[in-house]
Amino acid sequence: EIASCLVGSEMCIRDSSLDIPWEILWGPDDHIWVTERFGRVSRINPKTGGQNVILDYSSQVYEKSETGMLGMVLHPDFSNNPEVFIAYTYLSGSNIRERLVKFTYNGTNLTASDTLVDNITGYTTHVGSRLIILSDTTLLMTTGDAQNKNSAQNTSLLTGKILRMNLDGSVPADNPIKSSLVYTYGHRNAQGLWLAPNGILYSSEHGPTTDDELNIIKANENYGWPTVAGFCDSPPEIAFCASNNVKEPLIAWTPTIAPSDISWYSQPAIPEFKDKLLMTVLKDKSLIAFGFNATGDSVISQEKFAEIEFKETVIDYGIIENGEDGSRIFEFTNTGNAPLTFSRIFSSCGCTIPKKPETVSYTHLT
Repeated sequence: EIASCLVGSEMCIRDSSLDIPWEILWGPDDHIWVTERFGRVSRINPKTGGQNVILDYSSQVYEKSETGMLGMVLHPDFSNNPEVFIAYTYLSGSNIRERLVKFTYNGTNLTASDTLVDNITGYTTHVGSRLIILSDTTLLMTTGDAQNKNSAQNTSLLTGKILRMNLDGSVPADNPIKSSLVYTYGHRNAQGLWLAPNGILYSSEHGPTTDDELNIIKANENYGWPTVAGFCDSPPEIAFCASNNVKEPLIAWTPTIAPSDISWYSQPAIPEFKDKLLMTVLKDKSLIAFGFNATGDSVISQEKFAEIEFKETVIDYGIIENGEDGSRIFEFTNTGNAPLTFSRIFSSCGCTIPKKPETVSYTHLT
């Protein structure tokens, strides 16, 4: 389901025709663009909740567990370059593979125009697939380790990485490894990626049974997996970090919280969120707002917000800032493979933001 609430109003829009949505974007056409894991892309009218299917790839997409049609990003100059980049999994014989495809929007439908990356090893879990386009018009894509832990440290493989490419799929001349798409390595399964106004690239990442992470992403850094989970704080980790120059996270959570997408909120409409990084959390169906120091390289506060009534899993959320005042937040929920059900939306005034009573605890490097 997708739901929204307008600040200062009781008006809510609900669309329960979606099936396990994964990506939510506010488009330059003032519509919400959504991927659904079984292989569909839709545009949602935020005023009416009406859904317009613009791509149905369900016959090509392989969906099971965490796989399917996943990350999506629109060209930053969409009016002149109506291109949409989508990552999805498929079957090659009996093997799960992942690819990144560029589509063109003709005002009615999406049509495939080019495959940028293909034949990435997949699995039913740990397939990453968050996409963003940077200001230099290069594209970043997260990939999970596809349940092959050691692949994350092998820079000749594309699993367990963050990849960087030009918008035609070619390797940028200034990539850290010559002729390679690999931008960073040592990742388990990063599902959040966001370039903040402070110029810092943040990422959220799933840990194993311990140590979910919030990271700062920098080119050619090693993030440690599988030898290191979270901080370098055990003898084997300390030794590996010293010899491999491992980049430690800003925060690590044990027990794990299952961090999902992240986004920066910079509008004044919801004061609790202003100038903070927002992260959806899957395990307790909540949203965390992070405050940073002036340089953006240290977390100085975090507050957890959640609807008490939640019985669903928060899949993703989006914040309207393009062409509006940032006063609406959109949320996706689902109950596993069951039909989507309604839950109220994070907002303020007319739709309040209840804060969870417990204090959020986290570990950090001092």
